[in-house]
Amino acid sequence: MEEEDEFFIIPKIENPPICKCFLSDNSDLTQSVSEEIQIPERKEQVLSTVSRTENYLRERRIPELIRFLFTQVISHAPHKPLAFLEKLLDDCMLFRAGLGVAPVLYEQRHLEAVIKSFDPGQRGWLSAGQVRRLYTTLGFTSEEYHDDRIYCDELLNNLIRVQEHDLLQLLAAGISKPE
Repeated sequence: MEEEDEFFIIPKIENPPICKCFLSDNSDLTQSVSEEIQIPERKEQVLSTVSRTENYLRERRIPELIRFLFTQVISHAPHKPLAFLEKLLDDCMLFRAGLGVAPVLYEQRHLEAVIKSFDPGQRGWLSAGQVRRLYTTLGFTSEEYHDDRIYCDELLNNLIRVQEHDLLQLLAAGISKPE
């Protein structure tokens, strides 16, 4: 409830960055950069609200969270999507609290299949370039590998850890840290 109260407190942001073309009522944009621009109060209020909203969403990673939820719904295709989302959010909160299993998108078998597709010769290792492409393909935060060969078992464990870490970071984005 405390977090909801913070949402409704709207601080005033002075002079948000504005494109001159937005301010101009005519097509004459030859004003000097050093010239003072007068912003009508209504436009300033609208721009301030938009800026606060964008900051709020970005800081709490709301678009990424919505993308995660939609991806889960699409990949599972439940008959009752609202009940599925309710359970998914409950599972996410339990995971964030350290009491449950991470409701990740890729199961171990999926990750094994992706690794296998990057190692068709079944050498048992991938190059650093292949690993970077694999991380990009899965949409994970890439890790730096300094070895020429990254063994598939080690890579699988790293992918599982990174996937859970990325999810935990996403779920913790909206939590206020004590000062």
